[in-house]
Amino acid sequence: MKKRWFALMTLTLALVASGCAAASPKREPVAVTQMVEAERGVAYAPAEEGERYVVADADEALTAATQDRMIIYTVNMDLVVEDAAVALEQIESLAAEMGGFVSNSNAWKEKEQLRARITVRVPADKLDQALAQIRDLATDVQSESRDSDDVTEQFTDLEARLRNLRKTEEELLELLETRQEETGDTEAILEVHRYLTDIRGQIEQFQGRMNYLSNLSAMATIQIGLTPDVLAQPLVVGKWQPQGTALKAIQALINTVKFLVDALIWILLLIVPVLAIILLPLFLIIRGVLRWRRRRRTPSS
Repeated sequence: MKKRWFALMTLTLALVASGCAAASPKREPVAVTQMVEAERGVAYAPAEEGERYVVADADEALTAATQDRMIIYTVNMDLVVEDAAVALEQIESLAAEMGGFVSNSNAWKEKEQLRARITVRVPADKLDQALAQIRDLATDVQSESRDSDDVTEQFTDLEARLRNLRKTEEELLELLETRQEETGDTEAILEVHRYLTDIRGQIEQFQGRMNYLSNLSAMATIQIGLTPDVLAQPLVVGKWQPQGTALKAIQALINTVKFLVDALIWILLLIVPVLAIILLPLFLIIRGVLRWRRRRRTPSS
């Protein structure tokens, strides 16, 4: 038994010296620290204020888990299709057949034609297959981009810290049981309970983040814009494209209206108040002078 606690204390102190101690509550759990050091031979490494205290297990922290790369894939596509409504249904069916699902879908009308945007999640190992089948639904692929985010290192770090916290929880549970059986010290038991609550809160946070990363890497995200070919094809007469001319005319009209509205706003909010400030005193002065002159001429007549 003594050899076991001596070995554990040695490994823990080595880990603390290498700066692997994790976060702590602002109120230092002195009683818990002293009890663990005395009873278990495990050292709690204090960090900066505002951080936490974590029991460090050298074997767990220094042994990195071997695992496959965890990569989060996100694909954005803009497709031209014959019928957006039909393509929307086909993509939904395709995602379901591959073990995926639709996470978001939106459809609207433009010039009496339906346009749509849909986001689907499919298993990452079937991403290329899904993209190939989605392209087959289109008459033209206007754009396609793929983004990948490797979160392997982040996940491995969370995994190591989670193992460290679970070992901390085990040590504290053993210490709690020992204190309850041997001394029944209420203050010490409550201190251990408070520290256990803090450790379990950290465990839940790390586990939740790991689950989130696992879900994102397991299912790739595909965001697809669907435009009917009627809207995508320009109106061409010979080499002349009236559609382009019409767009330029509309843009010129918008710019003209924008200029007139901006000018009206400047006139109402700046020029009119400034003129009022300048002309009102001038008007009052002129009116006063005219009245004064009329009063002078009246006695003489």
